[in-house]
Amino acid sequence: MNTRSLLVAVLIAQTVIFSSCKKTDAVPPDISMPESISAIEGNAQQVSAVITVSLSASSDKQVSLKLSTMDGTAKAVEDYIAVNDTLLVFQPGETSKEIAIRLVNDQNFEKDETFFVNAGNAQNGNLIKNRTTVTITNDDAFVPLLNIASNVKVTEGSSGQVIAKVTVTLSDVYDKEVSLKWSTADGTAKSADDFVPVTGGTLVFAAGEKLKYLEVKLVSDKILEFNEYFNVNVDEVTNAGMGNVHAKVAVADDDTYIPEIAADGPITPDIYQGMQLVWNDEFTAPAINLENWTFELGGGGWGNNELEVYTNSPENAYVYDGKLNIAATKGYSGYNSARMVTKGKKEFLYGRIDIRAKMPVGQGIWPALWMLGGNISQVSWPACGEIDIMEFLGHDVSRVYGTAHYNEGGHQSKGSWYDLPAGQGFNDKFHVFSIVWQENSIVWYVDYVKFFEVTSLTIKFDSFNLSQFFIFNVAVGGNWPGNPDLTTTFPQRMQVDYVRVFMPSY
Repeated sequence: MNTRSLLVAVLIAQTVIFSSCKKTDAVPPDISMPESISAIEGNAQQVSAVITVSLSASSDKQVSLKLSTMDGTAKAVEDYIAVNDTLLVFQPGETSKEIAIRLVNDQNFEKDETFFVNAGNAQNGNLIKNRTTVTITNDDAFVPLLNIASNVKVTEGSSGQVIAKVTVTLSDVYDKEVSLKWSTADGTAKSADDFVPVTGGTLVFAAGEKLKYLEVKLVSDKILEFNEYFNVNVDEVTNAGMGNVHAKVAVADDDTYIPEIAADGPITPDIYQGMQLVWNDEFTAPAINLENWTFELGGGGWGNNELEVYTNSPENAYVYDGKLNIAATKGYSGYNSARMVTKGKKEFLYGRIDIRAKMPVGQGIWPALWMLGGNISQVSWPACGEIDIMEFLGHDVSRVYGTAHYNEGGHQSKGSWYDLPAGQGFNDKFHVFSIVWQENSIVWYVDYVKFFEVTSLTIKFDSFNLSQFFIFNVAVGGNWPGNPDLTTTFPQRMQVDYVRVFMPSY
């Protein structure tokens, strides 16, 4: 081998050796965050919780990750300013970076609270510790929190002095005196007429006290009226924080009305103090008023395996002697009757409703005075809500029923019944079937005697905060009453003297 060839061989060998010893690509560094940190909340200057993110070694590449916050006992906006997918970038050679989460400071004493900062989407690094728990350390001096009851219910009374008491509490005992100023404000209940107003009222908690009451005197009367409400407000507090400082006081009317007893049964007025008559049908015209009523027609069981076919024939619905008559009849082809509705013509949201009516009689006869939600075509039944003002089964003449039907995971209902004294029947004379329907309650009456109530606390009330229309009908047969038998005679008539709707006059 000559000298030139030997030199080339040596150079090739050195290149091979150098290549085989060349360092492989660097291992990506580990990325870690502290398991937990704490930060003092502060009450004046802007404070941030600072989290240090570290790399296990420097890198010749850019390393990045994204950081987001998550609520714990501390809540975004109230206690800290949230971040979402905030990008944190390590330039080549850097091994430590910080992210600052702004805290929301205040001067309210509270327990220490926590939130979380989570890391993800790491590029050119291995994320091994990806969550930091941040504890916000309270640095405010203890001051109790004052709250008053949000809702209070009291019965008006008709004699003597009735006091509405609103509970006031402190969150804990305190070694200083706490005082407040408060006042009342009109709602549907009015100052002087319904309660004694308060302006600039004061209440003092001595050191160590936690429970007190604001007291408002009611003005009792014997007037039948709607339930009403007024407001109690705490306007100023000394030596305590302010929690809930507004109360709604509901005044439940417990007055009644003694109806006039006519020869054909109880009869009620067309005016009440504090109410206005907004619609009525007295059935004094020679024919049914089609500006108020529509006939629903047909058979098919109506969802209850009923036997009748509803018609608009004057044999099945007519006015006579100032009364609406809905008559169930029997013919060669079966049973006919009438079903009248005010849908799209007369619909109402809330009010006092009085219906004076006399029932038919007989096995399988099923008259009803009831209401359905005006949105039934959109949401269907039972989501539209149903108020049965009165239902009657012809084989049980002394009892009527009142029921609310609604949707809560499917059909639900709550109802009760009213019985006449022994020996009396709803087919003998007229009686007045009433409801008082308000924003959070429906109460059923017969001849002014209350027998049932539902409220927004006892049922899902949403559908009863929308307008409803009337339905008057007499069904024949069905799942509930059973079918007519040999004792049932026809025709059978439900007579309605009037229907009246009253609203508050305020």
